Amino acid sequence: MTNTLALSAAAICLAAAVYGFGFLNAEISGWRSFWKTLPVAIMALFVAATGSGGLLALALGLSAIGDYFLSRDDSKFTIGLLSFLTAHLLYIWIFWQLAERQALGWPHGAMAGYALVYGGYLWPRTGAFRLPVLAYILVITAMVSTAFFLPTGFGMIIAGVLAFAFSDSVLALEMFVVSNPQTKIALSKMVWVSYIAAQGLLVVGLMA
Repeated sequence: MTNTLALSAAAICLAAAVYGFGFLNAEISGWRSFWKTLPVAIMALFVAATGSGGLLALALGLSAIGDYFLSRDDSKFTIGLLSFLTAHLLYIWIFWQLAERQALGWPHGAMAGYALVYGGYLWPRTGAFRLPVLAYILVITAMVSTAFFLPTGFGMIIAGVLAFAFSDSVLALEMFVVSNPQTKIALSKMVWVSYIAAQGLLVVGLMA
């Protein structure tokens, strides 16, 4: 198990680095899609092979599919978004099974307020993708809020969902708000690093 974990972690880091340094801002191609899809696909295969949770493996698999479609042209954006939306629904179900069912607290209010303000900011800027983006904001807000119900000791998962929310927020800026090429490149790097960190934190937190 230890050797498998070490090899999987090394492969994930290598694949993420290859995409981040070699293909992140390259033209759309099969290789670019391959390297973007590979890190989370390895996570999904590792979780499935170790029997650590079928729902977690499925959520990761759907995320990898989302990575693939988001690496293609804009016509595949909605499919990629739906893949991630479904993955987040699975994460919500996983978190809810582990939750303590406590009352709503200030973190839930803070997340709802952030989603309302940021969603309102994005609404006039997302054009034809307005409704899919709205649905995604609602689901990821629900995912983060559900994680806030987890008992003490699940801090790694909380860090993971917050990193996910951060990554998606920056992605929205890159796609729908920013037009300067250099700024878009910088934002895309932030998105990739925080996204891989988010998935990794969720995997380790849930397997632990």
